[in-house]
Amino acid sequence: MTVRPNSIAGGGDAAGYYAADNYYTGEQEGPSEWGGGGAEELGLSGTVNAGKFAEVLDGKLPNGAVIARGGNGERAPGFELTFSAPKSVSLVAMIGRDERVMPAFAEAIRSTMAWAEERFGEVRSGKAGAVIEPGRLVYAIFYHDLSRKLDPQAHAHVVVANAAQRGDGRWVALHNPALWKHSSTIGAAFHADFRARLEQLGYRIEITGKHGQFEISGIPRAAIDAFSARREQILSRAAELGASGPKAMETIAVSTRDAKQAGDATVARVMWAEKAEVHGAAISAVVDAARGIERPRSVLDAVRAWGAALLERITHAFGPRPEPLLHGTDAVRRSAELASGYAVAAGVRHLGEREASFTYANLLKSSLDMAEKGATVRGIEERIERLREAGVLIAGPRGSLHADRLTTRDMLATEKALVAAAHGGVGQGTPILEAASVDTALDRAASRREVTLSGEQRVAVHAMLSGTNRIQVVQGDAGTGKSFLFELVREVGAEVGAGMLVLVPQNKLMDDLTGRGLEVRSLASVLKEHASRVGPAKPNEQLSALMKGKVVVLEEASMVSSRQLAGLFEVARNGEAAKLVLVGDVKQIPAVEAGRPFALLQEAEAPTVRLTENRRQQTDVLREAASLAREGRVAAAFERLGNKVQENAHPAGAAVVEYLQLSPEERDRTALLTSGHVLREAVLETVRAELLARGKLGADALSLRSWDTLNLTREELRQIRHWAEGMRLDIYRHQSGLVPGSYEVGLIDRAS
Repeated sequence: MTVRPNSIAGGGDAAGYYAADNYYTGEQEGPSEWGGGGAEELGLSGTVNAGKFAEVLDGKLPNGAVIARGGNGERAPGFELTFSAPKSVSLVAMIGRDERVMPAFAEAIRSTMAWAEERFGEVRSGKAGAVIEPGRLVYAIFYHDLSRKLDPQAHAHVVVANAAQRGDGRWVALHNPALWKHSSTIGAAFHADFRARLEQLGYRIEITGKHGQFEISGIPRAAIDAFSARREQILSRAAELGASGPKAMETIAVSTRDAKQAGDATVARVMWAEKAEVHGAAISAVVDAARGIERPRSVLDAVRAWGAALLERITHAFGPRPEPLLHGTDAVRRSAELASGYAVAAGVRHLGEREASFTYANLLKSSLDMAEKGATVRGIEERIERLREAGVLIAGPRGSLHADRLTTRDMLATEKALVAAAHGGVGQGTPILEAASVDTALDRAASRREVTLSGEQRVAVHAMLSGTNRIQVVQGDAGTGKSFLFELVREVGAEVGAGMLVLVPQNKLMDDLTGRGLEVRSLASVLKEHASRVGPAKPNEQLSALMKGKVVVLEEASMVSSRQLAGLFEVARNGEAAKLVLVGDVKQIPAVEAGRPFALLQEAEAPTVRLTENRRQQTDVLREAASLAREGRVAAAFERLGNKVQENAHPAGAAVVEYLQLSPEERDRTALLTSGHVLREAVLETVRAELLARGKLGADALSLRSWDTLNLTREELRQIRHWAEGMRLDIYRHQSGLVPGSYEVGLIDRAS
């Protein structure tokens, strides 16, 4: 189930195209209706008249207004949004004959489109259309119930005309980027609305997709498959092509769909009757159960009990206790309010784990994606607004670059504390060496290594050894010799007995730095042992032995989150480190978790030394090309490389030939880089086959099973829709009643 934007189909007979596709009613022309504030203003209501529809798409409105054509004399008629129901919904409506379902489907679409018009209906005004303002839409809804393979499939085409009314009453072309861009959010809003309506009809719902897609519980998988010939056609074609993913499936769906077949109502009903002989009883049982559900007498008591159980469930394994974003739930009197409150709390936690701030649109979308039963888009919006009023969610300053972004009170406090700590340490540290001694020691180190130090490198070493700032930032562009800098500081500091500890955010960096004679630990291990999760951490002997009097360097600091850096600040202070140095590059890989504190400290003018001179590339040409590439001027970089770049109509094959011509020693020092796993597999197979033919590899192959890591937030882990039988769960510390080890998911119990 989805909501998908498309260009208007049907050519010059769009009205006929959209009207002809309905077999649920047994008639060729299916139900249709006008919608939108603009349609109401024009007096367009009820069933869509083909002639009126064609005129509106052509820009000729019933009130006599004409929408101007573009500069080339052509006119875009508009676009459509396709709303599709889950297969299980189509089955209970058309095979189970629950006449309540299709009206609920239509109401969900009407409600969603009314909300979408308020939020995303836009027109241009002012000089050269520079001002974007709300616009009243004109659209026609065509309801259908059949797939192109004649299976039951409730769906609707909402054809949005390229005409809208401005606030001043003038009719102009629609500015549609927002409607198109936010189609997935519109879909999530529709899913939430439709779920709520079906639950009111007595159906139990099971959320199955990341955007709130769902199915009705109790409909057997075999029944869904039996009435899904179109889906099987798409999957079969995808298997032939070796394609996967939503985009690929959508492309295959468009390219393989059959032409609409008029007059097949009788054929469809015969096909359905045959399949219903096998699956009809199970579908009817679900419908009967929904019709027979009795409502409790005290709705308020039931809601409170349900709400308490929900809060207990969502906080049991992974969540914070108590639930900070749902404080005061005793005052909630409707299940929809509580569900919407939970959805926003889940959305904030999901985004907040990876981002320090987020847009309102992203929070709305995330909350809808995380919503469970009862939540609605308007309820979610109301909850977001209440959290803003209470100061739990904080908007960026008006007129600033972050004006359209939100953050949490806790994240803002963390970032302010980091900036305050960096500024508070200015001039408060004790130099490890006098400046003159640092220069002398650097000259000796450079002479031993037979290298020439750049002025930038000398400044950086002085900042780390003779500077007086407790927290020092070193921003080093790629190739400027940051790792070599660590070796210099270790050598010079060692002359006076000052140690250095290097912390890294990734374990794969440890081997390289340890091989340079440096003391290296992973940041995660240090934080796990010495940072406190509840209240301030206390100094201890082990921490003092690790850090006291040392220069503590955090390598690749751009990859560290705000929460991690706050923990490191605390640990370095308690460990009595002589100095904490943050080294990294803001242009390289950012943190996986929320925050960009390394960049934030530089923006806040914390003490910073900058390394910009490229020391990695050995020629002027390579240095200039690398500099251009860092600036994003890739074409200019290739142009500067000149004849060093080889072009070939079959680059993968040419690269393999070149690679295989190298000596074994040269191959060991050479990397083959490809774009995409398909090309990678082709290159690897070609190289392997050639090496086998030369006798350089053994004939026996070993196939290894590899696991794909699921990149889920803790909030996603709390929702059963993200789990499946056969998954493996690796636990690295005691949590949620589980001891460290690997576990395989053997059973999913969605009922409990």
